[in-house]
This record gives sequence, structure tokens and C-alpha cells, in this order.
Amino acid sequence: MSCGNHHDVPCIEIRPLIVLFIDQEIFDAHQLDIVEVHFGECPPCKNQMEQESQSLLLMRNLLSRCCNEPAPAALHERLIEQTQQLHREMALRMETTYTESTYTEITVDGQTQIEITRKIRREFPRE
Repeated sequence: MSCGNHHDVPCIEIRPLIVLFIDQEIFDAHQLDIVEVHFGECPPCKNQMEQESQSLLLMRNLLSRCCNEPAPAALHERLIEQTQQLHREMALRMETTYTESTYTEITVDGQTQIEITRKIRREFPRE
């Protein structure tokens, strides 16, 4: 697959990045720019990207329609129970510190400025 034109990056290097591009998983800005420029220069690669994008969209829609059954009530109850237990355990291990500092300044012209800073910090000690 090639349009016959010269590209800075050959099609063979762009093809493996098509699905990553569709899923927005190219995190390097330079690499993303290279792929986008290539799609602008190479209609066959752009068409393949669009076709794969449509195929992935159709597959996701199909899966979301077919796999949309409710979870059993027992699973809901177990999840709630485990979440509450985890919350209780975390609350027991959490250390909370409260810090308050006051800064008072009396200016040359006799005005008083007061600044109060409050900070609450919650930490989980390392085991």
C-alpha cells in the first residue's frame, strides 16, 4: 500500500501505528505529528486508518449491545460489602494532621494584616 509519492516516513513504519492512532494511544507529540502528516500526504494510509476506525467502532457497538446483561444481585452485594470493608480498613490506618499558622504584620502606616493558613493532610503510613 503506497500512493507512490515520497514520504519522510515510509508507509511500512506508519501501518503498525494506525490502531494506536485510532485509540489515541500515541503519547509522543513528535510521533503523533509524523503520523498525522503522513495521513495528509498518503491517501491509501489515511483510507486504511478510516476503514480500521469504522471496523473498531462497529465491533465496539456490537459488543456493547450483545454484552449488556445485568450483574447478579449477589455480585452487587459482595462488591458493596468489600468496598465498605476496605473503607473501614483504610480509615483505621489513615493518619490525619491539621496545621494552622497565623502571620500578622503591622505596616508602617499602622494597618494590621493577618493571614491564616490551614492545612489538613491525610496519609496512609507505609507498611
